Formats: sequence, structure tokens, C-alpha cells
Amino acid sequence: MTANRAPTNSEVAYSRDVINSSENMVSLIQGTIDDLEKQKAELLSLANKHKAAISPLRSFPPKLLVEIFTHYIAAMWFNSNFYDCAPPLKLMRICSQWRRIVQDTPRLW
Repeated sequence: MTANRAPTNSEVAYSRDVINSSENMVSLIQGTIDDLEKQKAELLSLANKHKAAISPLRSFPPKLLVEIFTHYIAAMWFNSNFYDCAPPLKLMRICSQWRRIVQDTPRLW
């Protein structure tokens, strides 16, 4: 199809077949890409859950977390914007373990 003349009917028909075939193949490939992207997202989610499960922070003793929280809260109260959420409440949103520690530690309030 490099000539400067008008294509013949058979060339037009052939070109249409090539176009349809190419577009169908692109659709199939896009479907495969979409499936692979979904699988990738699921695998990354699974990996992140397992990373969180073995995080060193999960093995910190509660007493150490209380000390860290105490320093964090003191700094946040000092530097806090009046409209911010209270620092203990922010910590309680992280996970159930942190919520329980903050609730069970009166000095953090």
C-alpha cells in the first residue's frame, strides 16, 4: 500500500481484513493486560498483608509503645493545630492493638 494510486477493490478488502484482525488482536491483548493488572493488584495486596503481619512494629512490647506514644502525644499537643483531631484519637485509628493500648493508658489522655 505504498503506491500513490487508488487501491483496487481486492486491496481495500484485504486492508479491511487486516484492520479488523488487528483491532480484534488488540482487544484480546487488552483483555489479557486487564486480567494481568487485576492479578498484579491482588498479589500486591496479599504481599502487603503479609508484610504487615510480620512487621517488627507488631512485636514491640506495649510498654515501649506507651513510651513512644507519650512522646508523640506531647509533641503533637505542643505543635497541634486547634482544628486537628486529638493526638490520642489519631493513634487509636491505626490498629486495634494501638487502640487498646491508648484506651488502657490513662496518662496518654
